[in-house]
Amino acid sequence: MFPLTFVGAARHDPPHRAVPCAGVLLRAGIAGFASPAEDYAGRSLDLNERYIKHQAASFIFQVTGDSMEEYRIGEGDYLVVDRSITPRPGHIVVALVEGELTVKAWVRRGQYDLLCSGGERYPPIPMNDVETQIWGVVRSGHVEFPV
Repeated sequence: MFPLTFVGAARHDPPHRAVPCAGVLLRAGIAGFASPAEDYAGRSLDLNERYIKHQAASFIFQVTGDSMEEYRIGEGDYLVVDRSITPRPGHIVVALVEGELTVKAWVRRGQYDLLCSGGERYPPIPMNDVETQIWGVVRSGHVEFPV
C-alpha cells in the first residue's frame, strides 16, 4: 500500500500570515534579470487563503512511499485533502482500502473503477473487489526542499 501520515486538520480560524509574493513568473535557465525584490514590494499572499478552500473539511497528510511519483507526489510531500469535494474518476484521492489510508488516482476503465498508482510498478486496485471508501480529494501537494 501507500501509507499516509495524518498531520492535522486545517484550522477554522487560521491567522493571516502574509508572505511576500513576487509578481514575476519564473523560467528556468534564464539569467541576467532584474532583482525580484523590486517587483514584490507591497504584494503578499496568504497560503491559507490560496490552498485551503474549505477549512472545516480540509486536512493535511504527509506522504510515505514512492508509488505516486509519476503524479509528482513523492516521499515526504504534504497533501491538502478536501472532504467537501464530491470525488469522481480523474481525481487524485485519499481512500480507505481495507482499513488503510492510501493516495491513488481514481480511474474508470469501462465499467471498472480502479485506484491506480503511477507507472507499472504497482498494480491497480479494483474498487469493486476490495472494501474501499473514498475519504477525500487531494486539492494540492507541497514539496519541502532540503536547505
